[in-house]
Parts: sequence; structure tokens; C-alpha cells
Amino acid sequence: MRKIFAMVLFICSSMFLAVFVVFAADITAESHLTQVSVYPDSALLTRSASIELAPGEHAVIFSDIIPELDENTIRVSGQGSAKVKILGAQVKKEFLKEKPGERVQELEKQIEETQMARRENEETLNILSQEREFLSSLRFFSQGQLPKDLITKVPSATEIDGILKFLDVSMKSNYAQNRTLENAIRDIDRKLEALLRELYEINTPDKMKRSIIVEVQVLKAGNLDLIVTYLVPGASWQSLYDARASFEKGEVELVSYGLVRQQTGEDWPGIDMVLSTARPTRGGRMPELFSWFLRPYQPVQAMRKAKASFAMAGEAVSSAADYAPYYLESNIGGKEMEEKALEAPAEVSYATAQDKGASVVYKIPRKASVKADGSAVRLPVFAQTLAAKFKYAAYPKANPLAYLASRVTNSKDLQLLPGRVNLFLNDDFVGASRIDSIAPGEDFDFYLGVDESVKVKREEIEHKMDDVLLGGIPSPNRIVTMKYKLTVENYKSNKITVELFESMPVSGDEKIRVKIENVSVEPKNKDFKDKKGVWRWEMELEPKAKKEISYTLVVEYPRNLIVEGL
Repeated sequence: MRKIFAMVLFICSSMFLAVFVVFAADITAESHLTQVSVYPDSALLTRSASIELAPGEHAVIFSDIIPELDENTIRVSGQGSAKVKILGAQVKKEFLKEKPGERVQELEKQIEETQMARRENEETLNILSQEREFLSSLRFFSQGQLPKDLITKVPSATEIDGILKFLDVSMKSNYAQNRTLENAIRDIDRKLEALLRELYEINTPDKMKRSIIVEVQVLKAGNLDLIVTYLVPGASWQSLYDARASFEKGEVELVSYGLVRQQTGEDWPGIDMVLSTARPTRGGRMPELFSWFLRPYQPVQAMRKAKASFAMAGEAVSSAADYAPYYLESNIGGKEMEEKALEAPAEVSYATAQDKGASVVYKIPRKASVKADGSAVRLPVFAQTLAAKFKYAAYPKANPLAYLASRVTNSKDLQLLPGRVNLFLNDDFVGASRIDSIAPGEDFDFYLGVDESVKVKREEIEHKMDDVLLGGIPSPNRIVTMKYKLTVENYKSNKITVELFESMPVSGDEKIRVKIENVSVEPKNKDFKDKKGVWRWEMELEPKAKKEISYTLVVEYPRNLIVEGL
């Protein structure tokens, strides 16, 4: 009987252990950020955790997910010695009612100390202000305006000279201390603002806590590196460029930087970073096609039609994550997803660019840190040397300046985003400009700032109006005659090429007639780039040479008509 009882007990124990193995407890993973892909309007965060798994079904919890995230963008992958089937993933949200008291007390203490430091600096500023008033009274004394308490003594020339030197040294020291204190107060205000913001966030009721729960079925025990990616708002990057032009080499070195900012609520400390030109938050579906009908105006229907059109044009489609079960064998699985493609070897100083079809990504060659306070971090992206044929462009009707430009071709594998360009001519900073979006392999004009050694000028040398006939009888029409002269001078020591532009009047009404006469030099293009009335001359100037172009405009229109633009 005892043997039977022992056998039953053994079988029950075995069944209990089997059930325990199959339905194991939840696993809270110690996760950390490993990579961030930053887009112009968002960021894709990659978070990973290394865990040991026993056979059975488990819920792996990635806790304390701080940023707000798009649940439809969650993706899960992994690799390791364990054989694992991923069943799904979901986001769990909790509202925190309790406040972290220790952190609140620490913040309140720091705020009090910071406010006290600010008051001390303000008191010192007041003392410096009183000192300046005293020094000012001494200045009046040195100028002969004697204070009442010193009326009995007239200073000698030596004493006045000593007072002037004392005033000079004292006033300089006073102003220097004043500037130092003002800078210190400004820094204190920034720190105080950050502390108050954090205290406000902590004290905000119903603060959200998020966790990502990944459900897995373990078929073979072992370790697993589990990777979760998700899209968050509050992050961005934009392009900044340094352009260095060399006349001797006939080239422009273009260095690109990415200015990364983020206010996701979570710092990014020392992680791999990728900058992408893609915009995942923008709708990926073309607006619906609709016919264009012209009907008599009906306000209500027209309004409904407009609303429907805008709704279709602004439609954005984002599908939910597809978590079809799949197996992860040893060294096989999630790292063969899109993140794997970003692991190309980086060059020495700049990012590695990869064409992703609809976008270009740049993998930063070193780990980067970006705080969540919105401050910009400048990261090197790439450098390219562009063969350049330098020329000058001028539009004197708008301003009398000559702009150095070059016609260049962008690299076949680099996308240039719009951004500010810092301009250098032979290592001398000459100003700033901007470039528009440039596609890989696209030719574009690159402007490198103003060159004062090339002078341009536009002069009106004649302006007359005829509106009467012989005998003093008013004419039904007015005739306005204007003569202009364009001048270009080269004060450089080398031969240059200049593009000169001028806007000629174009009639927008049959009652207005325009004639262009006596053009001294015919332009190379009329209606340049399909812009009506825009003329373009191209000329070469030797050193110290000057060229002039003159023309006459004759505009005729009814005398009772007011002509816009004349």
C-alpha cells in the first residue's frame, strides 16, 4: 500500500512540475537602448534584453517605457541558443497615483539652493551698481564738477591723472564682474527652469507608465537576446553644412552634419545612431483619385466637396503589427531584419550612407549621446569633394551684389536635405547660405556668398513721358520711355565668368504695349527657365575689365489707366 501511495505521489509531483514548467512566471527583463534611428519628425528606438529561458510559455516584460509610442509600430526579434516562438506583443499602460517622494524632496532642495544662489548673485550685482555710481561721482570730480564734501580741495594735475587711471581700471573690473554675474544668473535660470519642469512632471497626477509585454513559447531552453523596436514622437534631425571653396583646385568640399534634437522624456546615453531621410509618420498611400467637375456655384455642396477632397488628400494609412509566429534558432532570427542592414562598416570620421529606395540612411560611426532637453547635438554625417567651375551671378535690379556660384553634381549615393550652409573661401568664413533638397546625382547651382571684388550696377539714365499731341491736345495714350544701363566690373586678379540677369516688363493686358529697343548686347537667354521676361547674359571679364549693357523700354497704355508695376 505504501508503495502504491508513493508512486501516486511521485506521479502527481511530476505532473505539478510539468504544469509549473509550461506555465512559468512572468519575466521582467533588464533592458537598455542599443540603437536609435532618427527621422526628420520622429525616431525608431531599439531596446534589447538578454534573458535565460526555460521551456514553456512566458511573458517577457520590458518595463518603464518612458516615451509615448506608436503601438502599431512595435516589432519583436531576437537570437540565441534557445528555440523560441514569438506569440505576440502588446503595450500595458498604468497611471501612477503615488509620487516618488525622495526625488521630490531632492528636487525641492536643489530648487531652494539654486534660488538662494540667484539671490546672492543679484545682491552682488546691486553692490556693483552702487560701486559704479561712486566711480561715476569720481569721474565728475575729475572733470572739475566738485562734490560739496570736497569743495575745499582743488586737485593737482598729478592727482587727476591718478584718478583717471584708477577710474579706467576700476570701471573695467566692475563691468567684467557684472558680465560674469549676469552670465551666471542666466545659467542659474536655465538650471532652475529644468528643475521646475522635472518637479512639475513628477507632481503631475495620473502620470503614465508603459510596459511592452512580449509573449513567447520556449521549445528548447537557453539564452535569448530579445529586441523590441517602436516609433516615438518628439525627436528630429536637420542638416547643417560647411562648404569650403578652393579656386586653385577648382573644387568645393561639402561637409554635412546632422543636428539631432529630442524631447521624448528619455535620455539617449552612448548608443548607436542612424539618421534617415524617411518620414514614417507621413501617410504612405497616394490620395484617392477623383474627377474635376465644373458646375454652377452652390455653397453647401462646394463646402462638402472641399472637405471630402481634403480628407482624401490627407489620408494616412498605418497597419497594425503582424505577429505571425516564427521560430528563432541559434544565431538566426531578428538580427537579420532591417536593423542588420544598418551594420555596414563606418568610415573614419563620417557616417556610412545606404540607399533604402525611398530614403537614405546614415550610420554614425561612433556612439552618440543626446539629452531629452531639446538641445541640439551636432554629428558628422559625410564629406564629399565636388568638382566646380566657378562663376558669378548678379541680379542688380534686386541688389547690386555679385554672388560667387558653382555648378556641381551631387554624389550618386547621397541625398542632400534642405539646410543652412556655412561658407568658407580658402578657409575664410564669408557668410551663410541655404540649399534646397538635392537628389543623388542631381546637378545644382551652389552659391558661395558675395564677392566684393566684382562690382555690378543698374542705372536709369533716361525717363520721359509723352501724353500730348501737337497743339496741346491731350493724347488718348501715354508713352513712357526708359533707358537703363547695366555695368559689371572685375577687380580680381584672374579672369571670371559672370551671369547677369534682368527682368524685362511683360504686358498682362492687351491695352498695355511693351517694346524693348536698342539692346546693345543680345542676351544668351530670354524667358530664362520659362520665367517670362527674365533675360540672361553670360560674359567673361579679364582682370580690371568692365562691360556695359544698355537697352530702352517703351511702354504705351491708355492715359486713364493706372498701370501696376510701372
